[in-house]
Parts: sequence; structure tokens; C-alpha cells
Amino acid sequence: MNAPRSNWLSQAITADAVRRFPQTIIGQVIFATGLVFMLAAGVGLPSWEILHQGLSKQLGIQIGTAAQLSGIFVLLLWIPLRQRPGLGTLSNIVVIGWIMNSELAILALAGVPSATEIAAQPLLAGGLAIAGTAIVGLGSGIYIGSGNGPGPRDGLMTGLHARTGQPIWKMRTAIEVVVGIVGIALGGTFGFGTIWFAFAIGPQVQFWLGRLDRGGRAERQAQVADRH
Repeated sequence: MNAPRSNWLSQAITADAVRRFPQTIIGQVIFATGLVFMLAAGVGLPSWEILHQGLSKQLGIQIGTAAQLSGIFVLLLWIPLRQRPGLGTLSNIVVIGWIMNSELAILALAGVPSATEIAAQPLLAGGLAIAGTAIVGLGSGIYIGSGNGPGPRDGLMTGLHARTGQPIWKMRTAIEVVVGIVGIALGGTFGFGTIWFAFAIGPQVQFWLGRLDRGGRAERQAQVADRH
């Protein structure tokens, strides 16, 4: 049974959730750093980041800001899907975009070559994309393992699963494909990094969850999502 909407905040901000919140933030910072590695490589991004990069080009804003605006929009879609955000859901919108903007600014000040220049060096670019995926996997394991709620985009996936009855993998695939196509049309980068991320991120997140979430909080969250 869904809890009354007025109770979602009290359910999100519990003493246990606050205690685990530093782990949530650390995971999100590491997650954002992995995305910055992939951006620096210039050889393809995950589907959502393709969209955010495309939006940043079209709107003339930083990619982290585009990610924040996207997160807010997706979170609004939770309302008809009756999904409940957690502390981690809300911090996801703020922290990841802010860290991306900050780290990209630091790289520019440090004189790091542009993504276009790095992409012209296949070994370096490929190494950065692979390393970035690994860092995202580690950050995801830490963040998801904190059990403080899914990110806005994962909540959209589980919400559509609950409303349509379609398997989660079908919902995720459909969302990723649509988002990626829109992002490419807006000018986002598709390439080796996109493909590597698509195949490698699942096993890497699972690897880290097995070591960082021995209490099974993430698995219990998934079970609850499946029952809704």
C-alpha cells in the first residue's frame, strides 16, 4: 500500500537515513567524477549524459546544470507514478551536477587538453572511458548501498515498471534508447564510451554492491519496488 503523500518527507528523513547520508554523498561525488573522466575522454557518454551534453549545447549551460534540470523534470514524473523519493534522490539532483561543473572547471583551469584533443589519441581516450566507467561503478555501489533512495532516473524506471507491468530491463532499455537518440539529435557524443558503459556498468555495480552492501539494503529496496 502506498503511504499518504504527506508522509513521504518524514519517511525520507529518518535518523537511520541521516546516519547513512555521508555514504550517499561520497558515492555521488565518486559517481560524478567517473562521468567527468568520460567527458574528458570525448569518445562517448552514457545515454543520460548524451542527453545532458546535448541540452547543454542547445541551451548554452554547463552539462552539470543540464543534469540538474533533467533530474528535476524526471522527479516531477514521479508524481503520477506514485514513487517516493529518499534523501539520496534529492541529493542526487544537486550533488552530481555541481561536482561535474566544479571538476570540469578545475580541469580547464589546470590546462587539461579538451575532449576533442584527447579523443584524437585513441589509447588515452579509451583508457579514460574505461576508467570513468569503473569509477561510476564504484560510486554507484557506495551510493546505492547506502539505501537512501534511487536516483530520479532509476525511480522513473521502477515507476514505469510498476504502472505498466513490463519487466524492469525492458523499461530501462526503452528509456536509455529514447534518451540516447534525443541526446544524439541535440549534439551529444555517442561512441566507444557509450557502448563500453552499456555492457560494463551492470557487472561493476553488482561487484561493488556485493562488497559495500552486505546488509542487503539495495536488494530490499528493489524488492519493494517490484511489489509496488
